[in-house]
Amino acid sequence: MKYDIKITGGTIIDGENKPRYLGDVGIKDGKIVALGDAPGDADKVIDASGKIVSPGFVDCHTHYDAQIIWDKMMTISPWHGVTTVLLGNCGFGVAPVRPGHRDTIVRTLENVEGMDASALKAGLGENWPFETFPEYLDVIENNGMGINVGVLLGHTPIRLYVMGEDSTEREATPEEVEQMREIVREGLRAGAMGFASSKAPTHVGAGGKPVPSRLAIYKDEILEIAKVIGEEKTGIIQSTIGGDVLQDEFAEMSKVADCNVTWTALLQGINLGGGDHKKQLKKAAELVADGAKVYPQVSPRALNFEMNFK
Repeated sequence: MKYDIKITGGTIIDGENKPRYLGDVGIKDGKIVALGDAPGDADKVIDASGKIVSPGFVDCHTHYDAQIIWDKMMTISPWHGVTTVLLGNCGFGVAPVRPGHRDTIVRTLENVEGMDASALKAGLGENWPFETFPEYLDVIENNGMGINVGVLLGHTPIRLYVMGEDSTEREATPEEVEQMREIVREGLRAGAMGFASSKAPTHVGAGGKPVPSRLAIYKDEILEIAKVIGEEKTGIIQSTIGGDVLQDEFAEMSKVADCNVTWTALLQGINLGGGDHKKQLKKAAELVADGAKVYPQVSPRALNFEMNFK
């Protein structure tokens, strides 16, 4: 067979739980058709001697929601072999957004994710090129992406968009919940990967107030929004554990929406709700055995909190 591309002499780690091995990779029509032994010529040959050849990593928890507007490579993820990223985690994001709420969005990202507000403002510009979530997806697509990107609909910007400053002060009315449901529905139809939220007490946003999603009543708001995933038959749910949204609630969302629920985060030595990591692992296994599709996310490093006297 003649290949379009042939990668030769690399050390292959193929994801099949086998030891690494030297070999070649043959690619034809955009697909890998030979792995290990790839006899035949190719239009293009890449010498991978001394290098690792492996599938790209999927980073399921990133916060490039703003950075992607000015950095389509999403530096520094590709440096580490990441070829697919998921944005919108913990219910944070930059869309939908009204012009008057842009500073609140920036200050929220500054507080909860340690981003520099001046960098965010410089990168997004004075006039953000989007307001609605579908418009945001269009901007990403038109700008181009250096790696694969999926975006979750964030509960915090949605709640702020519907409720304004009240989003950090009170529970939503049934009419407001319905507006949020329709924004999620519109976003899913535009290509969102799902819905994300957080009730973690560690998530303190602009002005030292709780992020908007923390004011949501689980049964009346979060679960009602989650049902849209099931109604549309597409998407996943991501949530940060905490408050009254723990693993049993993740299981309920999974069953009601008939979707995967992934939560942040299973951390050694830190209890964000529901016991230490050993108890949480045991609980997760029990839920899966009971038919729930609930999967904890695990950090590859220790989670650090930075404090100051401000």
